[in-house]
Amino acid sequence: MGCFLLSLNYFEDKEKVKKRQPHKRKAEKAIKRETLKSVYERFLEFKVKQNLRAGTLNKFIVTYKSIEKYHGTFSIAPFYLADITTEFISDYVYWLKHDCVKYEDNPHMPDKAKTHGLSDATIETRLKNLKTFMSWCVKEGLIIKNPFDRFEGFKKDEQTIDILTREELNCLLKTAKDHSKKSFKHFRDYVLLHLLVDCMLRITEALLLAPSDIDHVNKTIIIRPNNAKSRKARIVPLSNKTYRLLVQLLEENEAFEGEVDDLIFLSLSGRMLSKNNCLRDLRKLAVEAGIKKRFYLHLIRHSAATHYLESGDIESLRKILGHSDLRTVLIYAHMADNTVVEKHSEHGFFSNNHITSRKRDNKRK
Repeated sequence: MGCFLLSLNYFEDKEKVKKRQPHKRKAEKAIKRETLKSVYERFLEFKVKQNLRAGTLNKFIVTYKSIEKYHGTFSIAPFYLADITTEFISDYVYWLKHDCVKYEDNPHMPDKAKTHGLSDATIETRLKNLKTFMSWCVKEGLIIKNPFDRFEGFKKDEQTIDILTREELNCLLKTAKDHSKKSFKHFRDYVLLHLLVDCMLRITEALLLAPSDIDHVNKTIIIRPNNAKSRKARIVPLSNKTYRLLVQLLEENEAFEGEVDDLIFLSLSGRMLSKNNCLRDLRKLAVEAGIKKRFYLHLIRHSAATHYLESGDIESLRKILGHSDLRTVLIYAHMADNTVVEKHSEHGFFSNNHITSRKRDNKRK
């Protein structure tokens, strides 16, 4: 009789199979891998629904093209949303500062203007737009963690603005006035300059003014919400001379034949003036007035606001400028160096008010 050995283990009905999935579920959910372009298009659609203006939307597009161009400098692979990491952002900032070519895609700019490296202000704007996009991605559940959480930031030097002195502004106004008798165009530019200095308007706000925006009783103008950067209406007072000039310009506008735009400042064709043409014409006046400083349209607003603070209060300036945050107006307070010098000479430790008069014989004993 044959025999066989039995092990004293339990018999199994089926073969054991190792676990193919961990028992514990991951706290983080899996994120779908999407190209940056497809995600960014959805982000822009969201911003369009927020009723953002074209200028703001275009800045987001410029930011996208910028990061796409940077990605193309080191990779030909598809650009995914997951590729934007903290390290990517840091390297992107370095590329903007040192390697990015300014105006590279602008065929109208001369080659000498296409230098390497963008300004700190431009880099800050690009980062701000990218951060807005990444925050939206977190909110939509497209990414789990925002790479900006570990980004150490971008340090930039505080920008100093070289404003026009009172003498330079008066010289600019005098030069424009001397030309105002030559033609309608020259008179219109003089009135525009007078308004910009008096009311400290942004150039777009001035060019969009309609005749109905003038309050002839109170001698004020209204900046309507759809024309204001803050999208809030505000009333700005006019000096007597600026008011008279505006009325005279409206009378001369009646000489236009046919249909014209419902605006105060009109081109010779009866249409809205171009900002670039305004800059060109006022820059010529600045050169003739002997102004050596870099001239740009917003410089008039900066300069007039700074001089306003030399004798005016900051709250009334905030209302005139149309800023909702007082901290923005404090920039002009920092720029009012003449006021600081005067206050120091009056109240400083060694000021004339604090010096004790001591007279003595000049001869040493």
